[in-house]
Amino acid sequence: MIALETRLHLGLALALTVVIGSAWWIGHTALHHSSESVIYSRLEHDAEGLLGSLRRDHGHLRVAARHLTPVYNQPLSGHYFVVEDDQGNRLRSRSLWDEDLDTRVLTPGEIAIWRDTGPDRQSLLVWAGGYRLSDRLLTLTVAEDISEFDAELDFFERLFALLAIGGLGLSLVLQRLIVQRAFTSLRPLYRDIERLERGRAGTLTEQVPPEILPLVRKFNHLLERFGQRLERSRTAAGNLAHALKGPLTLLRQQLAADTLALTAEQRRELLDQVERLRQIAERQLRRARLAGAGGAALYFAPEEELPVLARLLERMHAPKRLHIALDSKVPGPLAVDREDMLELLGNLLDNACKWAEGEVRATLSAVAGELLIRVEDDGPGCAEAALATLTERGLRLDEQVSGHGLGLAIVREIVTGYDGRLAFSRAALGGLRAEAWLALEHPTSDRAPRSA
Repeated sequence: MIALETRLHLGLALALTVVIGSAWWIGHTALHHSSESVIYSRLEHDAEGLLGSLRRDHGHLRVAARHLTPVYNQPLSGHYFVVEDDQGNRLRSRSLWDEDLDTRVLTPGEIAIWRDTGPDRQSLLVWAGGYRLSDRLLTLTVAEDISEFDAELDFFERLFALLAIGGLGLSLVLQRLIVQRAFTSLRPLYRDIERLERGRAGTLTEQVPPEILPLVRKFNHLLERFGQRLERSRTAAGNLAHALKGPLTLLRQQLAADTLALTAEQRRELLDQVERLRQIAERQLRRARLAGAGGAALYFAPEEELPVLARLLERMHAPKRLHIALDSKVPGPLAVDREDMLELLGNLLDNACKWAEGEVRATLSAVAGELLIRVEDDGPGCAEAALATLTERGLRLDEQVSGHGLGLAIVREIVTGYDGRLAFSRAALGGLRAEAWLALEHPTSDRAPRSA
């Protein structure tokens, strides 16, 4: 892939070449048109002067000498005229010497202009006009040598071309210096990336040009989310280790006994502990499934994700034949992390499905700039006295085997990360109602939600 700096240089070089080339061509055309217009105007005036000095002498045309400009009498002077009438009479200036001009027969009032090669290979501008003199029709042709004029124009155009090429080169050099200076403002970002690779920094500096500040903020948002997930993973791993420690210690003690002859009670205790270990492992696997696969998308599309989540929960709780109704009243994608939302919704819904008798409902709606997630079930519910304890900080309900609270610690951490709040109450269906409010941002916002 071509480097960004190289693209800028090539783009500017192409743009300047087109602009300067167009300016040169327009200037060339305008200069030639203007100068030739001045010369044609002068030739027309000369022709009118000649017309006024024409005389008829015994049926022939002549020019009164006192009215004739001397330059028309000097051989090969570069100023020539030819007068023709409708009877074939032809009057030429002495300056033509033994040469002649190509002429055209024009009607009165008609005018023609063109370039031609004249005597001694001179470059001529020719003006011709048709007139009526008494009872005769005349065509008067006047020409002027513009070889020196063309040479001056060529010199000016070559000088302009050299100046344009020099200006183009200077502009490219200046542009290169400007681009390099602009890229130096990214050096702190490069250093932060290196520090991030070495584990010496957690975010990137936002002291960058405004054009890339949104990208840096999005990247910092992503780093923040990854940090939160890592912390949750460590917490979950600690919870798992703590939950496994007790059953494993008891199994070790009983298996280290001098005899392996087990009574019915001992066998039942061992089986209970093994079953507890199996349930803990099953819960952790279920959470991983609910978290979903995919990348770290910064947006969550309920209309796409909810049907998939409903089918997954129905398969996981297939023996209960639950009716899971998921309804989203939020238009368009939400500016929240996809994996966070799948984990939050998955844990709330899995908790509801575990205790539901036959129906689970979940609704998503936007209220006053906040996302409201409400999950209800028709299970036995929770005692009023225990509802207050469900939201206490530090209470690890996911370590308990029975009762509502499976995964609620992770739910609480996610809600806190979005400056939200979590509440539990009795549902209209008779079971537990869980409500989570999350601070929402517009999908195009560059500011990430504050972390807990």
